[in-house]
Amino acid sequence: MDHILRLHKFIVIGLVGVVTALFCAPAFVFAQNQSGGAISRGFKASDSEMVQGTLVSTKQGEAGTAELATADSAMRLIGVVSRTAVVELSNTGQGEVQVLISGTAQALVSDLNGPIKAGDKITSSPLSGIGMLATEDGQIVGTAQGDFSLKSSKTKVITDKNGKTHTVHVNTVPVQIAISYYVAPTSQFMPAFLQNLANSIAGRPVSVLRILISCILLLFAFGSITILIYTSVRSGIISLGRNPLAASAIQRGLIGVIIIVVLTAALSLASVYLILTT
Repeated sequence: MDHILRLHKFIVIGLVGVVTALFCAPAFVFAQNQSGGAISRGFKASDSEMVQGTLVSTKQGEAGTAELATADSAMRLIGVVSRTAVVELSNTGQGEVQVLISGTAQALVSDLNGPIKAGDKITSSPLSGIGMLATEDGQIVGTAQGDFSLKSSKTKVITDKNGKTHTVHVNTVPVQIAISYYVAPTSQFMPAFLQNLANSIAGRPVSVLRILISCILLLFAFGSITILIYTSVRSGIISLGRNPLAASAIQRGLIGVIIIVVLTAALSLASVYLILTT
């Protein structure tokens, strides 16, 4: 009796592990896509003001040459000037600068487009080499890993195209470098992390309706699997108590339940993938 109960316990733990792994797989892939090692690459510097932390873009018409990034060159963003890389793809020679293309770097940013919090997306700004909060669709350099601090920031006065002056603050924040196209959330109802996860899986912007349908399908599948596991184990224990000789039949039944659970989870994930990508 005791060894059968232990077997049931191991089967339940195994079922929970399988279901958890299957349902967490998309989030794990997303997290992997958002991270990376600290890798830099050498570029020819077109500007002597490329100091540590400045955002840079490739210079149009000059392969292998970097320039200070601005809003106009956002689609050519390549990374942040840094010398903290673990791996350098090329040696820094005379007139070259190391640009972090993967990993975390201290990047120069401003509050020109609003305050920056951890998790916000960073893009280039009208200020050469200085980033800002991304609030619209466009190319980003990565994701802020900390909050912008006004206490240690420096003040900069700029003049817009209408001749008006504005005071902005400039400071550094750690940024996880991941050059990608950012799609601003179109609905306040949908959490940003869900929207970004769906966009990452689909490789393009996904409508709120498709995300809602996918979430409902996953919740329904998870609920069905939970009920199936609970009722199967409970019925097995009751049957075993009434007839200890039925242990082998109960084991075969639980193996069948495992197969159904795996197929249900796999079918649900495949359906969600198709909903998001088609």
